[in-house]
Amino acid sequence: MKKYLSYITAIITIFFVSFNAHAVKVKMGLSAFQDVHSTFVGLDRGFWAEEGIELEIVYTDWPGANELGVADQVDIWTTSDADVVLHNAAGVDSTLAFPLFYFAGGGLMFDPNVHPDWVSYDENMEIHGGDVDEAIKATLEQAKGAKVGVSSGGAEYSAFILMLERGNLDPADYEIIDLAQEDMPPALLSGSIDIQISGIPQRLAVLKEGMKTLMDQTAVPETVAHAGFGAKRSWVDENFETAKAIERVILKTLSFIKRNPDYSFPIIAENLRKQGTPYESEWLYGVWDSMEHFVNGVDWYNSKVVASDGTFYWKDRFEGVISSLQKEDKVPSPYNVPLEDLTYGLKIVNALESEGFKTRMDN
Repeated sequence: MKKYLSYITAIITIFFVSFNAHAVKVKMGLSAFQDVHSTFVGLDRGFWAEEGIELEIVYTDWPGANELGVADQVDIWTTSDADVVLHNAAGVDSTLAFPLFYFAGGGLMFDPNVHPDWVSYDENMEIHGGDVDEAIKATLEQAKGAKVGVSSGGAEYSAFILMLERGNLDPADYEIIDLAQEDMPPALLSGSIDIQISGIPQRLAVLKEGMKTLMDQTAVPETVAHAGFGAKRSWVDENFETAKAIERVILKTLSFIKRNPDYSFPIIAENLRKQGTPYESEWLYGVWDSMEHFVNGVDWYNSKVVASDGTFYWKDRFEGVISSLQKEDKVPSPYNVPLEDLTYGLKIVNALESEGFKTRMDN
């Protein structure tokens, strides 16, 4: 029996040595947010290994991940539509290669004790009889002169500008302060800023401290950000089979999470806490496919993102981001990079569909 077990052990050892020798190594720049930390569910379930990928994770914040990607220090990194638009304006061939989620959770958070006279968007909707444009204008107009904390390199910046644009208001009437995401809650709680618009962990953190939501992205659907993992187009073109494998992992992972939230959410929360982001798995039930909407299969992507009448139609979003950044003189006009080059996810998901891949639905 011992001899038999030793043979089995030897065979398993040979298998893993052989696998590691042939695995494709991919270096990922990862920031501490619940959406992209879905990566750890895929690792737990063996989806990365199943696709022959040995993943090396470099932990950083969101701007740092983009800096690493631009500098060729990682192969893929957490990024958004606005980041990619800014990169390409500077001559960097980055692209949103691996679609993962559509972020609608950015809220304008404020201290009701400091600004007791501010009226929320929901209240303004009632006051203005359900007129969305009037409610948006009234909500944002009352905050003129406010110090608004926002990460200028992220999707929330363009979201705020588009909110103002929808209300026919001038960004120059607000004091926009560039802050790292993790610095926003203490800045808001200390009174250094009047408003923060940030990622969901930071929004949840200040909600727990009694802060209120003035307005969020659900009021202005065109502000919903496209996000996931970026790469350089040159890298994707040279490693297209690996790129397809990465997106397969993402789709398998998201399908598993959707079917098994009780198993998956604790994994995400635990790994966020390891990176210093306080997070409870219970919070994710109010976030997943609510504040954020995830790519739940090839068909979902085609109907929601590729189709011109889709909820998250890609062309409308990228054109909106470019327009808002042009008004702030952050990108040139005309913007000469083809829109399709900014989101290679289109061609990668299309390639998976052509091969008959949908998503993994078993547990």
